[in-house]
Amino acid sequence: MQAIIIRNPISGSPQRQFAFARAEEAFANAGWETQVWVTEYKGHARDLAEKAALDGYQCVIVAGGDGSIGQAVDGLLRSGVADVQLGVIPMGTGNVFAREMGLPFPKSVYDDAPARAARIIIENEPMRVDVGQANGHSFLCWAGAGLDAVITEQVESQLAFKRRAPLVSYALTALKGALSYSSAAMTLRLDDGETLTGRFPLVVASNIRLYARYFRLTPGAKIDDGLLDLLVFIDASKIRLLYGAARVALSPDGCTAGLIRRQVRSVAIAANPPQPYHLDGDPLGQTPVEIRSLHRRLLIRLDRSRIADALT
Repeated sequence: MQAIIIRNPISGSPQRQFAFARAEEAFANAGWETQVWVTEYKGHARDLAEKAALDGYQCVIVAGGDGSIGQAVDGLLRSGVADVQLGVIPMGTGNVFAREMGLPFPKSVYDDAPARAARIIIENEPMRVDVGQANGHSFLCWAGAGLDAVITEQVESQLAFKRRAPLVSYALTALKGALSYSSAAMTLRLDDGETLTGRFPLVVASNIRLYARYFRLTPGAKIDDGLLDLLVFIDASKIRLLYGAARVALSPDGCTAGLIRRQVRSVAIAANPPQPYHLDGDPLGQTPVEIRSLHRRLLIRLDRSRIADALT
């Protein structure tokens, strides 16, 4: 197997990056021919993945966080080359996709998680999973419009704080953002013709169950069913929003107050004034945005036995 490893050297904490060499050793021991391409600027993973596909490589492996993984998926689909396989070596701060897919990620400089992630890539045949797409850009985990996109922009503007204390960074930014954010008038058009209107502070269209590292906000999501799980917060009041967010985070199956849930193949979001949106934690643009599911469009090497409950 000939593969390109796209490595984001600033993903996660600097100490954990030392563990990456263990993954390279695992591929070499298995007889894989790999080259490491290092990202140099924001969005570079997207460009490198597209180049690797166009250059004829069979497999593109991402050593980075959720944003880098999502960018690489976007690059692969943008290339138009069919059947290029994706592998993931989680090296990020949140590692949400890794947690959802049962992938190991390093917790210390001595952790062999990158080598274990490499062996999952080596030992498992590729399987097909869904990809989300928003205004032509692909994502693997979720798209969010409104408050969480504002929070994401603020966190990404403070990378040093994020890497040093990720949980504190997100928590403080989320609290400050929720208290200062003003909900916009939104119109959501779903694929079955239903229209939702209101002052919605937050809209999430998810391809997976897990959100923001620990919370299964969309517990019914499957990564291969051709559907996105839509979650709309409908309480514009700041106090009710914080209360509702806490309730759904602690009890996603039982909480319905202040929420609209749908399973959709596509949703179009317009807002007045326009609101930011993000894909897999990567700030991308402003509404209007049309989000849809691309059914089983991506080949990825995962251990099926670890993720049986995430599949149809």
